[in-house]
Amino acid sequence: MTKQAPRAEVPHKKEIKVESSWWQNTKESTVFIVNRLAQRNLSQVASSLTFTTILAVVPLLAVVLSLFTAFPLFNDFRDALQGFLTSNLMPEAVSENVMEYLNQFAAKASSLTAIGSSFLIVTSIMLISTIDKTFNAIWYVSEQRPLAQRILVYWAIVSLGPIVTGASLWASTVLAQESLGHIGNLSTLASLALSYLPFIITAFAFSALFVYVPNRTVLWRDAFIGGVATTFALEILKQGFAFYLTQFPTYTLIYGTFATVPIFLMWMYLSWLVVLLGASLVAILPNLRHRNWISTKYSGSKYINALSLFALLWEKRAQAPTGLTIAQISSSLQREPSELLDLLKTLKDGGYVVNTIENGAERWVLACDPAITPLSRFVDALLVDRTQADSPAARCMVDLINASVAHPALSLETLLVNPDKIKALSQQIEQEMNTISPQQGVSYAKSQ
Repeated sequence: MTKQAPRAEVPHKKEIKVESSWWQNTKESTVFIVNRLAQRNLSQVASSLTFTTILAVVPLLAVVLSLFTAFPLFNDFRDALQGFLTSNLMPEAVSENVMEYLNQFAAKASSLTAIGSSFLIVTSIMLISTIDKTFNAIWYVSEQRPLAQRILVYWAIVSLGPIVTGASLWASTVLAQESLGHIGNLSTLASLALSYLPFIITAFAFSALFVYVPNRTVLWRDAFIGGVATTFALEILKQGFAFYLTQFPTYTLIYGTFATVPIFLMWMYLSWLVVLLGASLVAILPNLRHRNWISTKYSGSKYINALSLFALLWEKRAQAPTGLTIAQISSSLQREPSELLDLLKTLKDGGYVVNTIENGAERWVLACDPAITPLSRFVDALLVDRTQADSPAARCMVDLINASVAHPALSLETLLVNPDKIKALSQQIEQEMNTISPQQGVSYAKSQ
């Protein structure tokens, strides 16, 4: 009998300090935010949205103006909306020229035939669809809304959005005028509230955008923080851009009367960049709140995280509502959501988990039968593909792995229900392997 080899010491995961300093938390969260923004490639996305907006802004405005023209009752709403866009969303140096050109283009577009008008509507919806996809990418949404639902939402935005916005702006203007005309000297608080009314409306509009566009549950408090931050940043950008155009008229000197076009393009790009940063802030806030900013990427991390994920889904299988959201999984496992979503996509492709929509939220549940799901499948999917061994040394290593994971008793159910049985089985296999020679060990592994 060969001499029994000494039992190898199995390395354990290093203990991580639960408590850390304020400076350490700040540094880690800052690195997380920077990495997340870098992953999103917001500069390129803003460029794409700028190009799409330039193509779609005239068709979209033509559709909106046609709706207002068809109903003379809405003329005041149109004037209120146009005045708001001119004074609040663009620098004063270009706002009047841009709106004048856009109105001229839209007026000409309104004389198109039915076929031409249908293309205008399609182009407008394409812009909204691009925004929808961009926001869902920021929130790592893997499943888009059903096509029919998306079309209804897009059409509602194109048709009802301008009317509702114009009506609210008109009502706010009338209220302010009536207050100033009949009340006399208003209190400082009331005057301040009326002066900041455009800011409040814009912040609320961005908050609603962050809540309703992503196909994921977004808390209103997070959306409101992002909406206020986005509106504040846009206001600073508008003032800074206006100052630049006034003090450094580079574009005007180079392009002359044509300067409105590059200025408008630059403004549109910077505006989209701010909006995307605001959306990214809203998407990141839950991670910062739950301190889920630590990425756990190491050799075999996907495999380890998958086993932890299965244990969590198995534990919560009987709760109502069914399944767990990505926020709940991230909070329970202390893993970064993007890392988990990548893992969930891999497991979904393999038929192990499935995502469902319940109460408007995406939830994840087990889709496989743990009793007949061998652990060896996870080794192939997440650790090493044993079929790709192309050298004697690699095949030998794969054979040894087979001996440890291909045992018929090693199922997912055993791991979840009776992990002590797997521990005893692993000790049994280790003892058997230690009593034979290396050549016999390879033969033993192949037999398993």
